[in-house]
Amino acid sequence: MSRVSMLIRRIVLIVIIFVLLFLCIVRLISMQVVDGDAYLSETENTYTAVQKMIATRGQIFDKSGTVMTSNKAVYKVIVQKAFLPSVTQNEILLKAVRILQQHDEKWNDSVPITYTEPFEFTIPDNDELQKFKSRIVVNADATVDNCISALAKKYKIDTTRFSADEIRIIGGVRYEMEKKDFSYENRFTLANDVSLSTVVILKELSVKLSGIDVVEESARDYVVTSVAPHVLGSVGAISAEEYAGLKTDGYSYNDTIGKYGIESGMESVLRGTNGERTIVRNSKGIAVSDSVTKEVVAGNSVRLTFNIKDQNTLQEILANQINWLNNTADRGKDCDAGAVVVLNAKTGAVLGMATYPSYDLKQSVEDYASVMEMPGSPMLNRCTYGLYRPGSAFKTITACNGLLNGLIDRNTQGICTGTYRFYSDYQPKCTGYHYGYNVVNCLKWSCNIFFYDLGRRLGIDELSAFAKRFGYGTNLGLEIGGSAGQMSTPELYMKLRGEEWSNGNTLQAAIGQLDTLVTPLHLAVQAMTFANDGVRYKPYIVDSVWDYDMKEMLYKTEPQIVEVIEDQNDAFSIVREGMIAVSTLVNWPTSSAQWNFKGLPYSVAIKTGTPEAGESGKYNSTVMGYYPAEDPQIAFGVVLENGEYSRYMVRNIIDCFIYHNYEPDIDENGIILSPWKRK
Repeated sequence: MSRVSMLIRRIVLIVIIFVLLFLCIVRLISMQVVDGDAYLSETENTYTAVQKMIATRGQIFDKSGTVMTSNKAVYKVIVQKAFLPSVTQNEILLKAVRILQQHDEKWNDSVPITYTEPFEFTIPDNDELQKFKSRIVVNADATVDNCISALAKKYKIDTTRFSADEIRIIGGVRYEMEKKDFSYENRFTLANDVSLSTVVILKELSVKLSGIDVVEESARDYVVTSVAPHVLGSVGAISAEEYAGLKTDGYSYNDTIGKYGIESGMESVLRGTNGERTIVRNSKGIAVSDSVTKEVVAGNSVRLTFNIKDQNTLQEILANQINWLNNTADRGKDCDAGAVVVLNAKTGAVLGMATYPSYDLKQSVEDYASVMEMPGSPMLNRCTYGLYRPGSAFKTITACNGLLNGLIDRNTQGICTGTYRFYSDYQPKCTGYHYGYNVVNCLKWSCNIFFYDLGRRLGIDELSAFAKRFGYGTNLGLEIGGSAGQMSTPELYMKLRGEEWSNGNTLQAAIGQLDTLVTPLHLAVQAMTFANDGVRYKPYIVDSVWDYDMKEMLYKTEPQIVEVIEDQNDAFSIVREGMIAVSTLVNWPTSSAQWNFKGLPYSVAIKTGTPEAGESGKYNSTVMGYYPAEDPQIAFGVVLENGEYSRYMVRNIIDCFIYHNYEPDIDENGIILSPWKRK
């Protein structure tokens, strides 16, 4: 190629480069000068929303590692203030609800008014209705139509554009949004668990639903629903009262929180740490950035102290006992409720905790009202909140107190002639004649007069202080909570009745009557304390805490001694002898079964009671004890309301937790013929 040709090509190339450079400069000037304002506007009109990322709640496992409560992925429809146009928000919310309606989805709306005309209040004129009226600023006597008008006015719902039914829907959602503190930082959950088909429709119409979004999050999955529902508990929406106390801890109005049971007692462990997702969108609604600005930390998981199999069997034992009383036994046919607690006698760990009647956890979550309407208050955890007089089961405490103080010894003879005559103005009777019986035999035959006299000599102050050492009238510290109960004292008597204490009151307190009230858990703790010769452990139901997937144990609950009663005069051994003597009684009246502990390789230590149930003239049946008496492994407390023969449950409890061979005797109609399988 000639030198001239090469020169021409270079000149052409240089010209092309200059032309391209010129065009770029022109375009740049155009963007900066001509179209600069438009681009600047588009850049400046961005919207940033910080969306909370809900942490996955920790799981709950039984002792063997079987999952009882877990989580499932669900779709939630949320509303975000940063992207919801204020001018058209009512129209957008109505469109979203109509889509939910068309697919039979539920949405969050607590306004107590029906959805269509003619409108009616859905609740009676009570505090809840008045609270609603106060929120929408109407008078206490406002009619339902007045309330609809108030909703339209409060939320600027155009009555010329929207029908009355539509005003009700929009007003209900807006009311709920306000109630849940809807803001730029606090999103509103319109619907909690919607189907995939609904999600698809919402996504397809997203252009017309600015501010409405669908997120996938975890929700509680109640895997085991009929075993220990009172222990497991459930989660629910945070209430206004709860929010007021928890908002400083990072809770929002849209959060869920444990309501009772382990879900509540271990809330801080199960909850986890929420994360944050920051979304930036331009003026056209297009996301220009989406990033996780705070990572989610899943909650820790909880492992319980009992296993599902034993717990389920314990529930069966209790239900079968009441079935037997109602249909076959000669007494106790009015028994309609009860509870039983079984503890590890050497540690205080809960091995089983059954309440009757019971309920299904899933049903209580999905239809709470239906469970609340069931007879017998099935949601009451009678093990920890049911309060009952202990009756003669308390006599072990009176006996131990007298032995420790030296007021009696093993050979001290009683003075029972059928009537206690120490006081001229109060002479209670006994159920038999036990003159000359020692403390062991007086425990065996449950002589009232022996313990009336011992209680008088001890005095109520000494007796009540000593009972407290067994846990009476104290909060036992179980993770799921419980009532402290109460021990009879002059101060309590004055508070309840406005009357001075009398000598006769001390006598009744000495045999577990009057104002003394305990839970079945208290009875089990009492039995455990006797089993350990005065060492009382704190009961616990959480074995250990793990990371979410149960791969690493974070901590394990260790047995905790809360009281030590120093033995003197061989007091605990003598009381044990009396409790073993109770278990040898095989001739207690019953027309349907022979009650004994035949075949067991070790002795059984128990004390029964038949305390008065309130002032109705009815009686409960109580029993507390431990097994084996020689080396206690389990301790238990039982109460049957308006029942009898709670002692018959002891063999079944032993068979369940020690020998794992419980087998009731049931006919073809499901009627219990005998509390246990006849050999």
